[in-house]
Amino acid sequence: MEVDISDKARALIKYGFAALLLLSALCAGCVWLYQSSHRTLSIVEAEVAGQIVQARTRAAGTITEILVSDGESVKQGQVLAKIKVKVSPEQIQQLEENLALSRRNLEELQAGIMTVQPVFDGGGGADAEAARQRYEKAQFLFDMGAVSAQERDAAEAAYQAALSGGVSYQTVMRPGSPEAISRAELQVRQGEAALAAAQQASGATELFAPVDGVVYLTEAKEGSEMRSGEPVFRIGVAEEMWIEAYTSPDYADVLHVGQMVSYTLNGHDFLGSVAEILPPSEETEENLKVQGTEGVRPADLHAGKLKLHISVPPQEGVVIRPATRTTVKVFLD
Repeated sequence: MEVDISDKARALIKYGFAALLLLSALCAGCVWLYQSSHRTLSIVEAEVAGQIVQARTRAAGTITEILVSDGESVKQGQVLAKIKVKVSPEQIQQLEENLALSRRNLEELQAGIMTVQPVFDGGGGADAEAARQRYEKAQFLFDMGAVSAQERDAAEAAYQAALSGGVSYQTVMRPGSPEAISRAELQVRQGEAALAAAQQASGATELFAPVDGVVYLTEAKEGSEMRSGEPVFRIGVAEEMWIEAYTSPDYADVLHVGQMVSYTLNGHDFLGSVAEILPPSEETEENLKVQGTEGVRPADLHAGKLKLHISVPPQEGVVIRPATRTTVKVFLD
């Protein structure tokens, strides 16, 4: 007995094909929705950066004891190491001069510093506000000895250039910041301790942490002979650690401050945010020339790119070292 299934086959082909098209469209829509809600911008060779302060010996001697471990968080004034000093009369005189200089610096900070500051007439806008913030940050870092006067002056010049109004100058007495005075007091105490130990011909002195932060050990170890002024530790300032990432200015329209960013450091996953977006540096003729090379190539490999500063939230038990490379993923929205 033969069964005619042609009607059923035609119905299956007719409605099955439509169902298949509908299912394909649904899958494509789900993929598009996922990608559009999870768009990321990957930036390779991003690098940990930050302010590094060195803890240096105040007198020549031998390290007898190191009291901190690599990656440990320390507080300003904390004893990092003990050093046994042996100095000559000339070195004692140098220590006395260093101590006198430290005391004079402290007195000047306590009394206030005579400085010339610009007074601006008019101007403004977002560029001027950003330039002002960078200048104030550079001034703060200069006060704590983290940047040079040249960098501070460059930031000030950029701020002036961002303003459209006129500028005049006035001389004011600017009091030293509490942080700068605290560091100067610490330098005096450390200088007094080094001098007292040196005057005993052979004794022990202590090396203090100049700032709050994370301590990174150098090659110095117990038993190492150290020269006067030689760095024993490097300290990453706790509040001044970030990731620098560079990308094409074509992404300027989809990037903004506050965007979430993920990255991995030392095997640990971090979730930070875009803290600052800096405009590209100009590719001038000077920074395109490199001495000793044929032709022309950029001296600044990041010239013409946007620079992103990405926050690095503290994570207990994780040592974050400057210059560590990583790949960051910026979540676009």
